[in-house]
Amino acid sequence: MKCKDVLDKPILEFLKEKDCWCTYGNGYSMPTVQDVMPKETPIKLQLAKMRQLKKRGLIDGCTCGCRGDFEITDKGLEYLEKN
Repeated sequence: MKCKDVLDKPILEFLKEKDCWCTYGNGYSMPTVQDVMPKETPIKLQLAKMRQLKKRGLIDGCTCGCRGDFEITDKGLEYLEKN
């Protein structure tokens, strides 16, 4: 599995819907982008995908491996409107 196998739109829609920061991996009581990625997506790949989205300016947050704090950006919202 590669980053290209994880779609952008479901992640961005999830972040928009939550309207709060989200984590990755097993979020326990926090919303996690893992919920909208293909089942069994490794944590390393989840972070790589989030790095790509951040680099493109569609999300903001920390991709160092801490809790993430991922949120959709205005550019991410524009992407959803166009797609």
